[in-house]
This record gives sequence, structure tokens and C-alpha cells, in this order.
Amino acid sequence: MAERTYAILDIETVPDRELYDPERDAPKRESRGEATEESFPPPWAHRVVVVAILWLGPDHAFRKLGSVGLGSTDEPKILRDLAGFLDKEHPSLVTFNGRRFDLPVLALRSMRHGVPAAWYFWNNNAYRQRFRAELHADLCEELSDYGSVRRSKLDAVARLVGLPGKFGIDGSQVESAVARGELEEVRNYCQADVVQTMFVWLRYLLLRDALPLETFRARAAALRDALAQQPAVAEVIEKTDWDRYLLTETASGG
Repeated sequence: MAERTYAILDIETVPDRELYDPERDAPKRESRGEATEESFPPPWAHRVVVVAILWLGPDHAFRKLGSVGLGSTDEPKILRDLAGFLDKEHPSLVTFNGRRFDLPVLALRSMRHGVPAAWYFWNNNAYRQRFRAELHADLCEELSDYGSVRRSKLDAVARLVGLPGKFGIDGSQVESAVARGELEEVRNYCQADVVQTMFVWLRYLLLRDALPLETFRARAAALRDALAQQPAVAEVIEKTDWDRYLLTETASGG
């Protein structure tokens, strides 16, 4: 059996203006007895423009960071290339809200274009099973007791452990950035998110006592050093409070 690898995954999307009609398709929610529209489109109406993956080896060693599709904005190509990677490698996935957003979007958009997505059904739907964190750790769910308490955003959880959280553009600005042709900025933003998700995940493994403290520190430091050489995410590394993240603060300081 091949050793397990890990793929930290995030997507960026824009509304599919060809298919999505806000007046017809926007979700409704009841508020004081009246239906009001929510501005966020349903999963099928999100056109995928970027899929970022940080790929780690069995001991969390850095393998690769990048965007799927070799810089293409062609959605079917992005989806085919992603399926090729996932169907070949079957990594354990790490996401932040991936079970409720990223994965359903990827599956529905694959259906839109007729792109096979066998990975979505792999191993008895392992990536979609809610309580199989060893194959898909959705940190948004894990850290909210599966929705029993208010869900935290990645920005907040990242800052909680000493990471910088969101900076530069945010998700609400992706559509306008794509329209201006600023795709490289969007790709860098998405890659910054997967890096911060990965570091949150390592702290989550420490929380679970799945990693001894010194092992956690060694692996996180090795990833820090490797990612510092990646121009797209170097600023994340620069802005992180490493004493706080690695829990090396003095007692008086922490």
C-alpha cells in the first residue's frame, strides 16, 4: 500500500453569469416571516477560476505548491487536471469548509462540463463522509463540532495561532480582480489560503495529540523554510508570529 500523502486544497470562483439568475436562483431564507435573498450563489452557480493545492508527503514534508491547470482559466481543463491528480494519488484532503463548499462546487461544475470526477466517489465516498477526518479533514467542521457551535472563519482561526490571516484581496474581490485580468493575484491569494490552512491543520493535529510537540515544531519549521522560497506565499511566512505559532514564547510573554 502506498504511503499516504496530503493535499491541502482551496478554490476561488466567480458567479456563472451565463446560468445564474439571482432573481430566479438566489437561495431564500425566512426572516421575520418574509423571504429575503442571500447574495451568495448556490454551489452549482460558481465557476471555478483557481484551484490551489499544497501537496505534502507522508511526514508532512513539502512536495509542491501551485495552481491546477498550468495557469489556464479554462474551467474544464482545471477540473480535468484536478481529477487526474486526485484519481492517481488519492491523497488525504485538508480543507476549510471544503465539505460544504469546495467539493460540491467541483463536483457540480464537473457535471456541468461532462468531466468525470471519480475521485468524488472514491473509497465509498470517503472524501464526503463527515466523520472520516483521516481522509478529509474539513477544519471548519472539525473546529465547530460539526456545526453544533458557530463556525469560525479561516481568517480568525489563523490569527488565533499566530498566522497573519487574510491580507491583500479577499473572496468578495475575486470576481472584479478576474474581470481586470489580475489572475496571478487571485492565484497567489488562493495559495496563501492553502498555506495558512495547512499551518492551522498542524496546530489541529497538535490539539488532537496526534503529533508530539517537538515533532510538530520540527515539521512546521521545515515547511516554513520550504515555503519561504515560494514567491506566491513568502509574505505569509514573513507576517507570521513564529514564536506564537511554534509555542516557543516565554512564560511571561505567552
